[in-house]
Amino acid sequence: MTQEEFRKEMDVYWGSMREEAMSLKDPFVVVEKLHALYQKFSADERNMADRVIAEWVLENDEIRRWDALALIDNLKIVRAVPALRALEKRLAQSIGPDDSFWAGRAGQLADSLQKRT
Repeated sequence: MTQEEFRKEMDVYWGSMREEAMSLKDPFVVVEKLHALYQKFSADERNMADRVIAEWVLENDEIRRWDALALIDNLKIVRAVPALRALEKRLAQSIGPDDSFWAGRAGQLADSLQKRT
């Protein structure tokens, strides 16, 4: 499977889990299910998933970004640090109402992951 095919499958899975979470009125379903799925992945699949999750961090969709940050934190995805730093830098220069929160969260998570290496 190519990275693009894997990305599409992850996007579809995230969307279906998001719908389930909304019907259950439980936003944590998405992260729980993605975490369980990730645990079943082979090493190659985890590498592809890490890239997809890092891409989600940089999206403007705050719901998917929140899920990505939770996964990165829970799974300690160190290879997401460059994306976290890019988000921190981009939003530190923005004036949106939540931008400082997202920039701070991304920076804290990147710092925490870098201490692990």
